[in-house]
Amino acid sequence: MIAPGSQVCYIDKGLCGRRGELGSLDSAMGGIHVKKQIKMRTFSDNLYFLKILWKFNSRWVILGFLDHFVAFGEWTFETVIFMRYLFGAEDMDRSFSQTAGFVVVSLLVFFCASVFRIWLQERYVPKAAPELNEKLNRMLFDKAAGVDIACYEDEAFYDTYTKAASQAVERARSVLTDTPRVFASFFASAFVVGTLFSINWVAGFFAFLPMIGNFLFSRIINRVEYERTLEGTPQVRRMNYVNRVLYLPRYAKEIRMTGIKNVLDDTYETAYQGLQGITRKYWKKLFCLGLSRGVLCFPLVFEGMWLFAAYCAMVTKSILVGEFVVLFNAIVSTTWMLSDLTNSISSTYQNGLYVQKLKEFLAYESKIPEDWQGLPAPEKVETLELRDVSFRYPAQEKDGAYALSHVSCTFYAGRRTALVGHNGSGKSTLIKLLLRLYDPTEGSILLNGTDIRKFNLQQYRGLIGTTFQDFELFSMSVLENVILERLETQEQRRAAMEALRRSGALEEMEKLEKGVDTILTREFDQQGAVLSGGQAQKVAVARSFAKNAPIVFLDEPSSALDPVAEYRMYETIMEVCGGEQDRIAVIISHRLSSAAMADTVCLLQEGKLKEQGTHLELMEQGGIYADMFRKQAESYLQDVEPFPGKEGLCPNRISQ
Repeated sequence: MIAPGSQVCYIDKGLCGRRGELGSLDSAMGGIHVKKQIKMRTFSDNLYFLKILWKFNSRWVILGFLDHFVAFGEWTFETVIFMRYLFGAEDMDRSFSQTAGFVVVSLLVFFCASVFRIWLQERYVPKAAPELNEKLNRMLFDKAAGVDIACYEDEAFYDTYTKAASQAVERARSVLTDTPRVFASFFASAFVVGTLFSINWVAGFFAFLPMIGNFLFSRIINRVEYERTLEGTPQVRRMNYVNRVLYLPRYAKEIRMTGIKNVLDDTYETAYQGLQGITRKYWKKLFCLGLSRGVLCFPLVFEGMWLFAAYCAMVTKSILVGEFVVLFNAIVSTTWMLSDLTNSISSTYQNGLYVQKLKEFLAYESKIPEDWQGLPAPEKVETLELRDVSFRYPAQEKDGAYALSHVSCTFYAGRRTALVGHNGSGKSTLIKLLLRLYDPTEGSILLNGTDIRKFNLQQYRGLIGTTFQDFELFSMSVLENVILERLETQEQRRAAMEALRRSGALEEMEKLEKGVDTILTREFDQQGAVLSGGQAQKVAVARSFAKNAPIVFLDEPSSALDPVAEYRMYETIMEVCGGEQDRIAVIISHRLSSAAMADTVCLLQEGKLKEQGTHLELMEQGGIYADMFRKQAESYLQDVEPFPGKEGLCPNRISQ
């Protein structure tokens, strides 16, 4: 939910800096109109979520309403109708058999209501809850998979997304409970209040005092608790990050071999202390509000109402003793029902605050929609061109810095292009643009002369086989990690096996306990395999080979390999991506010896394309590339020197 004032801008920034209507209103009117709009939207937000839940499980919604109407109906019947029948003055001449029959029928009704409620809570809900949770999470997964990559690099977006995701299941149950309770308690309260007024109008007035006080106090308390939670979200996220890092196997070696655990401990401690500081900031206010509500809304009002009822029965004789018994029970019931009504309304208001987060997340419209249809992708790929492309990340908008600046180059089918440059020169950013994970800030990217933004997004990406530098292995079989989809056919199996052979990983994978069907990582399988860095990289490179795509992007495909394995890997890459294969191949590498094997070399520096040509042409120019190549070559020169004190042994020394 968008909070008043500056928090409106905070949430908007949480959705990748896209300011919506509420943000404009807040800046224009100082948040006054927004506050009113928030109050009006609270109930509609709950109904919005209830519609989602209805779509997932309409039966549970219906049973939830029935459950609460039965519960409040039972309560109302027992404390008002039942007691008035037994002790009221209207029909005291009825026979005992009539009274006994009424009691028996009442017991049967209570028994049936109890059976229904126990069945619902002990049988239906435990069975339906996991199904509802699964559907809710799938909805969030699908949405998260479709938001722009830029959002994942925005800290505020994570706060919004994690709030929506972490609270979705809990708030679903709360909405399923609180919304029916509001309606049921309202009708039950109205009936009991009417009964009170029919006995004594002052008693009816007393019954409203706890409702009014509880509503006012609860509303303030919920707002303060929400602000406390919202302020503490970044700290909780940091603590969760440390928890996750300390349990993930890929961090285990660094944690044990370095002092990074101390830094993680400090991060956790700082976040913990920050959370404690936020708690200290709000506890006095929440304590005073809670104490005031507890004392003013219940003990004082209860004692006052009971004293008034006793006065009417014992002093003024304005009501009979039987009516006093009815009034006594009705007062208690009304007070708790009205209190329950106000609590439900307050809880509904609090739900609305969280549902608004979810609503905004689900309503976010990606700048690059994953389901974008567009033109069908071409069957034959000839050229992929960057035409005066500039790009800056959202975080760079303030300082105006560009990750890429006016880059123009063309990649041709049948030619292998090496993309080289120092760290931070823009190589990986360029690949992200070619994959259309981002769109250029300026300029355009053309496939066969047509802007890639015009093509069906999934079909366009289907043309590309990619190995990322920061690849991840999943807790799935080796073959599934290669094809990255369900392994359903023998053809897929053969393609994955061939890809592993080309990457040089097949022989090593076949030695695993279950061969290529071995599960990687031990996340869920104690018999799973934990691969070395080089083995994992070969599996990742195999993904590009398995796809057999007309465009191949390889980002540092040999960074974890030894020199021999690296040479063989590049031999295979050049063979698979060679001219006869008619593929566009773009290979990012820090090791310029691999660039010498490519048809074209493009050198990036500080986001600009500084040099372009063949290896020999760039060496003859004697520019940046030639200087980099020579310096890197010198670092690999080996001097042969006698080993001190051991005649005849001449180990090599790598000159630095």
